Amino acid sequence: MKELKWLIFDVDGVLIDVSESYDLATKFTVEYFLKELGREKAIDVEIIRKLRRKGAFGDDFKVSEALILFALNGDVEGFVERFPEGEGIKWVRERFGTIVEPEEIERIFNTFYLGEHYKERAFEFDGLWKKEKPIVRKELLEKAGERFKLGVVTGRNKLELKLAEELIGFHFENAVTREFYVKPDPKALWHLTKGEEGIYIGDTVNDGLLVENYKKEYGKDFGFMMIGRDVRDVNEAMERLLKS
Repeated sequence: MKELKWLIFDVDGVLIDVSESYDLATKFTVEYFLKELGREKAIDVEIIRKLRRKGAFGDDFKVSEALILFALNGDVEGFVERFPEGEGIKWVRERFGTIVEPEEIERIFNTFYLGEHYKERAFEFDGLWKKEKPIVRKELLEKAGERFKLGVVTGRNKLELKLAEELIGFHFENAVTREFYVKPDPKALWHLTKGEEGIYIGDTVNDGLLVENYKKEYGKDFGFMMIGRDVRDVNEAMERLLKS
C-alpha cells in the first residue's frame, strides 16, 4: 500500500459507545412491536450486537425488522446464530415476508433514540442519544488530522452525526451519512477519497464489506482495521498509524 492519505471512521461502536443508545433503541423498538402483535418477548442486547456484527444491514431499522421477524417465527437466538455472515434484510424478507412497515419501524426507533429532536415522534420519550459516551480521544483525532485527511462513513443521518460530533468535541469536514449512501455501497468511500489511499476503521462485517466492495468496484487498494479483531479500540488504531 502506498502512503496513506485518508483515515476514515465508522461512528457507532468506534468513535462513540452506543451500548446505552442504539442498542437499547433497537431492543425497545423490537419489544414495542412484539407487544403490539401479541407476542411479547424480552430481547437480549447481546443478540442485537451479534446480529449487527454478522449482518450487512446498513442501519438499525433493518436490524430491528429482522429481529421482529425472527421472534414472530420462533427462536430468535437460533436464527441469529445461524444467520449467514454478510447477508442483510433482503435475505430475511425473502424467508419471512414483511409484517411491519419499514417506515413505521423507523418512526418508533427514532422516537426512542432521538426523543424531542424527532418531530414525527410517536410519543414523548427522553431520547436515548443522551446516554452516549465518547470512545475516541479528541487529542488523538487532532493529532491524526495533522497527518491524514479525516472522514466518516456512517449509517447515521446528518442530525445524528452532529450529536456525535458535539459529544466528541470534534467536527468532521468530510462525512458521508445515510442521506448520501448506505454501507456497504462502495460509492460511500469513493465520495470522499476519489481513489486516494487510506484505511477505514470499523467494527462489523458490513464495514469490511464496504472496503471489499470498494476495492472490487474501483480497482483501488484500501485498508480496513476492525475493532475487536485487529485492535482493541480506535485509540489504539490511531496510535499505531501515527507511529508507522
